[in-house]
Amino acid sequence: MLSVLGGLILSAAIAWLIWQFGPDAVVQRKALAAVVAGLVMLPATFALCWVIMLDRDTLAGAVKDPDSSIEGKWYDKAAFGAFHDLIAVCGLGAMALFLLPIDVDPAMVLCGVVMFAAVDTTVRYLLIKKVEG
Repeated sequence: MLSVLGGLILSAAIAWLIWQFGPDAVVQRKALAAVVAGLVMLPATFALCWVIMLDRDTLAGAVKDPDSSIEGKWYDKAAFGAFHDLIAVCGLGAMALFLLPIDVDPAMVLCGVVMFAAVDTTVRYLLIKKVEG
């Protein structure tokens, strides 16, 4: 129940921020934008507050130390390998951007780097799970 209250408060704060600092518009449009944003954010703020306020002792079957579980070890291995792949790809990409006359949007490049890291970690995790599981 406390996470629901926290989620409502966070959503209201987000709506207030949009109302106060959003783009200049007619008052009715600003109010509508704030209400819609607050409602859209409700599930995410509920979940965030639930995760923050979660007590592992109250969950049946919860692992006491999730970092020492086999899945945690698989994730550590996958993240370790993906980090090194990311260093190599970023280095090669920087060299290519330096040598070739390519004009790219930095935001798109960074989105690509994040997507590469996420996919690389996921593929590595699934492969490690298949081999060791």
